[in-house]
Amino acid sequence: MRAMIQCVHENNYYNLTFPSKEKELQVLCDSFGIANTAKTEIKIGNVHKDERLSALLLEQTVNLDQLNFLMKRLDSFDQKELATFYAAAYAEKAKTMTELINLSFNTHCYGLVADFSDLNAVGRQMYLTEQMAVSAEDLQSFDGQDYFEKIIAANTHPAITPYGVVIKNNNKIEQVYDGMNFPYYQYDDTPITLLLSTKSRYEYLYLPIEQSELNKALEWLGAERLENVHWQIEEHNLPNNLADMVIKNQTGIDSLNEFAAIFKELGQREVTALSELATFAKISVAEELKTLASCMYEFESFPDIHTPEQYGRYIICESGRFEYYDNLEGYIDFQSYGRDKMNRETGAFIPAGYLLYHGYNMEMQSTLNKNIGLKIKELQEPQELKLYMPLRAVTYHDENDYGDLYQVDFEIDVYPEELAEYEDEIRAAIIDYRLEDEKRGMMDYYDEHDTVNAKVQKYLFDVEIIDKELMGVAVLTLNAPLNQTELTKIKESIEGQSSDGFGEGLEQREIKCNGKEIYVSLWNSHDWSLRTAEEMGISEQKHEMKFGGM
Repeated sequence: MRAMIQCVHENNYYNLTFPSKEKELQVLCDSFGIANTAKTEIKIGNVHKDERLSALLLEQTVNLDQLNFLMKRLDSFDQKELATFYAAAYAEKAKTMTELINLSFNTHCYGLVADFSDLNAVGRQMYLTEQMAVSAEDLQSFDGQDYFEKIIAANTHPAITPYGVVIKNNNKIEQVYDGMNFPYYQYDDTPITLLLSTKSRYEYLYLPIEQSELNKALEWLGAERLENVHWQIEEHNLPNNLADMVIKNQTGIDSLNEFAAIFKELGQREVTALSELATFAKISVAEELKTLASCMYEFESFPDIHTPEQYGRYIICESGRFEYYDNLEGYIDFQSYGRDKMNRETGAFIPAGYLLYHGYNMEMQSTLNKNIGLKIKELQEPQELKLYMPLRAVTYHDENDYGDLYQVDFEIDVYPEELAEYEDEIRAAIIDYRLEDEKRGMMDYYDEHDTVNAKVQKYLFDVEIIDKELMGVAVLTLNAPLNQTELTKIKESIEGQSSDGFGEGLEQREIKCNGKEIYVSLWNSHDWSLRTAEEMGISEQKHEMKFGGM
């Protein structure tokens, strides 16, 4: 359950969706001009479209971290658990953050009944809540009505709430939160969890974290510096070989946090693939693992392939790249084909199989050469390739006979010749729309593990004036030239980003140009094309590399 909460500080208001990430809490604090610390408090002005939560929190002044923790707890509840929580909070008159957080860990101690028409079903549901897990067979044979009657007899004063009747079951209510030490609760997938402690207090950190999260944990612990607390790795969800490199040989929280950020960005499925790839490439050092993670998309592995003949047979018969029929067996020299293909690749046989590297990362190649004897490619200077596309732009402003602008309720096309006057404004809007963490630009969204992914280091959208008309352009940085098949494939990817990805978001952003707002689209359904300078019959203009990276 996520909720939009109006936060108030003095006379300032800010709407924020909870639970929030630490960066979003920082933006909230910055907007109020207050520090983001363990003691930061805000007043709750309104809870949008959630009457039950509003009844609990409205007009309260609460600790920001405690509020966010509570909302993480509620976000994990299903509808029955939420209803029980709100009813129990009403019955117990729980109002403070400490009381509500404690209650969120004790909902299994309460039963909520809103419909008494089937006491057997009511009793079974209450029994399931109390036990938290019951097999379907046992629950089906359980006498729910008898259990309900016994619970009612033990509850001489059941609480009547707006959500139903609250009845305590046989579970004991425990104080999980004391208002100082946040209990263990992993809200989402966390690669590495740390436990920080002093003699009387403890705090969990779920890596990766922002620096402000570490600062606030030290505040909650009453410690001025990290050196004043004991910290340890409480748990992790990493494959063993990755844990051996990252955790057993860790040099500090910063190093662990850096790797946790890498693993979090990859996701659990890709972390598993990274583990398998590290085994293939005989990676055993943390710094080598970091390099491998940054270019793992450049590899292909072929388990149990140990000879050129096996490799050739796999590619022809099993890879799906060719149509193969069993009656062709005697006509194909699999060994010669496999050997010829390997001579044109960068690969090596290892005990696990055949490892193929499509990439051009010199550091990675040196590691592979050292570990498994992979031959090193002759690297080239990065090259630039531009792919041009027509722009479409509209505005909702028209001009009268006196040159004054006025707003209309229909689209008016802005033609490429006029757009050329707004080149700087449109470029600034495109740059502003890029995400800071896109290390490879739009190639971050290219999912294929192939030569295109290896050869295209990155690409970004821009604009350029061609024959007095403003055109969109995808600027590609290449590790090596693309063949025709690869060029076709990257064009298809760029078209998708132009129409549905980056382009779809860009066309919804108004761009202020000479007193009016225009909306620019990188794609349209009529006469759209994506062409190289050569295909357009023009000379490609040199592009100044301002977008970072390699």
